[in-house]
Amino acid sequence: MGKRARNERKKRQEEHDPGHGSGRNNFDPQTSNADRDDKIEEKSGDDFISRLPDDVLQRIISLLPLRDAARTGFLSTRWRGLWQSGLETLEKDVTMDDIGQEIGYFLDDAKKLGLLTSVPKFSSILTLIEHCRRIRFNFGDSGFLLATMMPNGILHLDFYSKRNESPIDFELLWTSASYYTLPFYDAFFSAVSSFNYVRSLHLIAVTNLTSEVVSSMLSQFEFLDNLTIKECHGLHSLRIDIRFAFSKLMIFDCLQLKSLHIKSNQIYKFWFRGLLPSFIYESYRDMEDAMLDFRGGPGYDHFEYKHSLALRSAIRKARILTLCRWTFEVMIREYLAAWKGLPMFVFSELEELQWIDNEVDEHNIDALIFFLKSCPSLQKLYINIDPTSYREPRTRQNMDLALDCKRLQCLEVVQLEGVMENCDKMLLANRLLDVVSKETKIISKSHENRIWKFEVSLCQQSQIQQPLLQGMKHCMFVEVNEEESGNLSSKHSHADL
Repeated sequence: MGKRARNERKKRQEEHDPGHGSGRNNFDPQTSNADRDDKIEEKSGDDFISRLPDDVLQRIISLLPLRDAARTGFLSTRWRGLWQSGLETLEKDVTMDDIGQEIGYFLDDAKKLGLLTSVPKFSSILTLIEHCRRIRFNFGDSGFLLATMMPNGILHLDFYSKRNESPIDFELLWTSASYYTLPFYDAFFSAVSSFNYVRSLHLIAVTNLTSEVVSSMLSQFEFLDNLTIKECHGLHSLRIDIRFAFSKLMIFDCLQLKSLHIKSNQIYKFWFRGLLPSFIYESYRDMEDAMLDFRGGPGYDHFEYKHSLALRSAIRKARILTLCRWTFEVMIREYLAAWKGLPMFVFSELEELQWIDNEVDEHNIDALIFFLKSCPSLQKLYINIDPTSYREPRTRQNMDLALDCKRLQCLEVVQLEGVMENCDKMLLANRLLDVVSKETKIISKSHENRIWKFEVSLCQQSQIQQPLLQGMKHCMFVEVNEEESGNLSSKHSHADL
């Protein structure tokens, strides 16, 4: 019975397509590919749900359990990321004056769920997300606040403004008394508000409309360890005056910030990306990890000597540092003008340096060499050439001072990154030979992530054609094999920021 049915189907198929089954010679790749594409198109055409608008898909995802919602991101590129915005978020209409109180209630609920206490690392991102809580506070036509509470006391406050107007200047003030003066400290800590269980606070897109309520809330975070401020357009002045064990401050892309005053006892990590503000730093502890990414230029009208002195003093004991060449020249301008009257400054603890510059020329290399001579413990040097970095008007500064400095015996590797011609790399590498040791490896990373190592006594005189390279004999960059490349290449601690 089965055999007869198969024969009948085969006969009908041959009547419909005489060429079917007649042999390999009738195979047409073009026709075959077309048929395959038609089948794929027909199959994808049946996926009506993927052709729905994003807001409809997000609404569907919001009805799924969290784990299943996250898994929809693996269906295709069309679904990737939809689940994050589609998760159902509790909304509440509040006035601007009620935000601080509502955040308090939100933290109380998070405390009951155990989100404000330390927990071990999560096995997957899904497990982490399951332990997060989020709420949206709508405050009229001006915008809304998205508050997200994550495990280990991490709070994100992301402000959204519906008005596309020019930012209005405002200031943030964070002051707090020392908890060491509080009586019965242990008993008190168990009864304090939930604000005091928050260890890390992220403030995103604060505006002049919300600055007053944010400053008021900041005073309630008595035990905060980490503060991140990001993309606060209009933030003109930031003043921090606290006496407890606050240790990490990160400020990213607040491009209107002109004044920064920090007074704290324990800050050891300071990351800043934006325009250089006037800077005052008062602390009993020197920074250990400092990112001063001021490649956008100055944000101040007049940078006084006390500001450059404060900046230099803050980073003098740093172990990890990112610094722009133009910023360094501003810091030492008065120092060079009064060379005989000022003691030499030394970055004695510095181990890892990322140096940012806009181009390679003799003046810029002189500034780099001058700085390196003050870093006797340097182990890793990353030179990043970014043509978009700020170009300060040149002033004649004597960078060729006779500093007492031996070769950098601890320097293990110099990595050249960014936009550089081959002649620039050769010029820079040859100048670095004056301060590095014989064991120091100078490498260059190409855009294809291929690694080239600088070697001496491999280049013939006839290979030197650039005028700037005359006299630089017997040296060149050679490509290393894949195995050695993995051992040489590394990233600066601030590279991924």
